[in-house]
Amino acid sequence: MSGGIVQVAIGLGDVGGTAHLGRLVARTLAAYAAEKALPFEVLDLGRADPRLAGIARTGFHGDRLALARAVAARQLARRRPRLLFFDHLGPSRIQTLLPSLFRAPYVVFIHGIEVWKPLDSQRRRALAGAVRVLTNSETTARQAAPYLPERVKPLPVHLALEPAADAGEADSALLAHAGAGFVLTVGRLGSDRKGYDELLAALPALRALAPDARLVVAGGGSDQPRLAALARDLGVAGAVLFTGQISDATLAALYERAAVFALPSRVEGFGLVFVEAMRAGKPCVALAGTAPAEIVVHGETGLHASDAEPATLASALARLLANPDEAARLGEAGRARYLAEFTAEAFAARLWPHLDALLA
Repeated sequence: MSGGIVQVAIGLGDVGGTAHLGRLVARTLAAYAAEKALPFEVLDLGRADPRLAGIARTGFHGDRLALARAVAARQLARRRPRLLFFDHLGPSRIQTLLPSLFRAPYVVFIHGIEVWKPLDSQRRRALAGAVRVLTNSETTARQAAPYLPERVKPLPVHLALEPAADAGEADSALLAHAGAGFVLTVGRLGSDRKGYDELLAALPALRALAPDARLVVAGGGSDQPRLAALARDLGVAGAVLFTGQISDATLAALYERAAVFALPSRVEGFGLVFVEAMRAGKPCVALAGTAPAEIVVHGETGLHASDAEPATLASALARLLANPDEAARLGEAGRARYLAEFTAEAFAARLWPHLDALLA
């Protein structure tokens, strides 16, 4: 590999938003390199993804030292890469160990909470040395600003959904249990508290306004037992379905059956689940001032809740449940916004100008 583009990924076959971004970047860089007749390869810390089988990739099976050596070797070669693209801040730290004379120009993509806190000196130096720092939202850029080197001004490049793949068979028994017309929330139930507590806390007030309201929590994780206990304590356990881990096909069917999507999270760097809901034509409720509020247009594709208080969330959700015509109008507009702004093609159109500027 020489004279071309190298992507340094932390796991294209892994689960989560960083891997999702990595696959979007890999497809975009591969297409760009082919258009410009440049070599392209991926140096990947984690697992391979069969959907990217046509892209040149070297895997390192979690061996961070071997990955760092490979990144350094590419730059110490007679013809070093014209551009390195780190899809996460962590691996870019190798750049701080190379003298500037031997470093290829590099881009770093930042995602959210990993930069919404004080950074060690090595991470700050890695960011300061980048020719460009990209990020997934204006919110991430704003939240990270106090912790970044002064000269670093991240440029937002909104994410998108990957091309749809064959999802297989849905879980018919779970779907029968879920029914239809419910409030849907989606995500990993971990320690990062993405707003599930607030949704559960709002459910008693919501059911006072809409007695048949139900909540489906799609996704599993270590926090599920605690959340289930909270639902029992609130007296709403009978109106909540925790699905646990489910297939992509089952998740797609739940989006189709839902009346509204909601996730009052303050920790999202972007919020792909909102885009998934919009693809399915569902109105969304997001918290004002958060990254998902950049995706959901208030009064056009959904509603912004001014805060995560139970009464505020219940009011927004009840409005959509009680007005199916309005909900349908917002959902249709959300579907149109997805097609215009959040497809893989739209992501590529946002990233290409940065590549042109850096590789011209």
